[in-house]
Amino acid sequence: MSSWYRPDPLTRDLIHLINARRHDHGDSELAIEVLQALLEQDREYDVLTVLAALDEEMAEWLFDLLAEASCSVMIDGDPEDKPAYAVLGAIELPLQANLPNPLQLKLDPERTAELLRNCLHIQPGTVITVERRLLTDTTLDFLTLQKIHDHVSAMASSHRRQPVAARLHPPVESTAFLFFELIGAGDSSLPETMEEDDRETLIQGLVAQCPEIALAPNSLEVPVYAAYAMFDAQNAVRLHRLADETAAVWHDLDPPVRSRTIVHLHTQCGNGVYMPVWTDLFDPELPDDHGPIWTSPDVWVFTADLPIEWPGEMLTNRLLAEGCTRFENHIVEAPDN
Repeated sequence: MSSWYRPDPLTRDLIHLINARRHDHGDSELAIEVLQALLEQDREYDVLTVLAALDEEMAEWLFDLLAEASCSVMIDGDPEDKPAYAVLGAIELPLQANLPNPLQLKLDPERTAELLRNCLHIQPGTVITVERRLLTDTTLDFLTLQKIHDHVSAMASSHRRQPVAARLHPPVESTAFLFFELIGAGDSSLPETMEEDDRETLIQGLVAQCPEIALAPNSLEVPVYAAYAMFDAQNAVRLHRLADETAAVWHDLDPPVRSRTIVHLHTQCGNGVYMPVWTDLFDPELPDDHGPIWTSPDVWVFTADLPIEWPGEMLTNRLLAEGCTRFENHIVEAPDN
């Protein structure tokens, strides 16, 4: 007889909340409390495993709640007072080509805080703090949701602000992220709109401090929870590394084999929110039952707001740049969850 272990209380709570959501009476505030408790117990992997197993609608719900849970914390105070929050936001910024080495990407925190207050129309009484340097995608690749939550929790407890990242790493894409905190905000959300004039003022003010930023106000988006910036950064880094590894193996093949080898790019669509991507190298002269001559490890990417074809297109462009022209894109249907 197989053994069965009773789930721990937090796991049971998460299962209960998911089932309640399926029946249209979920409690988002309670779900955020449960997710925060899981992060505080270093159980991020458990939450992502659940995320990968859900259907699309439920996965999108949990994905957004997970971002909010990691990036917003209620500040302890008098229960009779109106709730106040510490929130960690991020703004993606375009970078100039040919960045200097070592990287600078420095900002004046006080000037930038004032820019954000004016351009995002932050409510009076909210304290704004800013990371002193823009963070690249490879820098954010070292972060986790738990580290983000720990950072916000420390700010909510009036601890001295510590840098989100100790050092910068060269980016794989021409973008960087401005991280900032709102302390004492009246709710846990971030501004959802930005007028054209405010975009222009904000990007000009940032470029004046950091000339590595490209002056492109039309590319400036509204701020998001920092977790979304981390997800985007990790997507870019992971797919670039997968392309590098695939190209390196392909280049190491004997020239006759390399010339006929086909690269298969696999995307398992799953729930369209969190799913694996991998590559195979096939020699068409080998028997059909031989299988691939090499298979990469799975790379998990977050694709909640991206088309299902995006990972394959990104890998295709990278492989073309490496001289590889024989490849196929495969959208793999996942079994029912």
